[in-house]
Amino acid sequence: MSKSVLSIIMKCWYDPQTNTTRLQLVRTDTAETVYLDNGSFLLRITEDDVARTERCFIRHIASGREVYVQSGPGLQAFIQSYLLSSGNTSQT
Repeated sequence: MSKSVLSIIMKCWYDPQTNTTRLQLVRTDTAETVYLDNGSFLLRITEDDVARTERCFIRHIASGREVYVQSGPGLQAFIQSYLLSSGNTSQT
């Protein structure tokens, strides 16, 4: 049974001249830049204290297509610590 894995490094930085956050994706196996289609996404994180799990809901706004990602404790903390700027730390 073969398994295919795609690993990508995501680089984010804030550009104060344009007041935008810039994003670059690079494949780890080829060092090639990965280009994304234009799009907007809704990201919603919920905690289930009883089951001690966190779920991440992602919706592609234009198509309405949705996906859920489940993790143990720490998904929300990881996103807040490493993906959101310090000014965007409101709870879901």
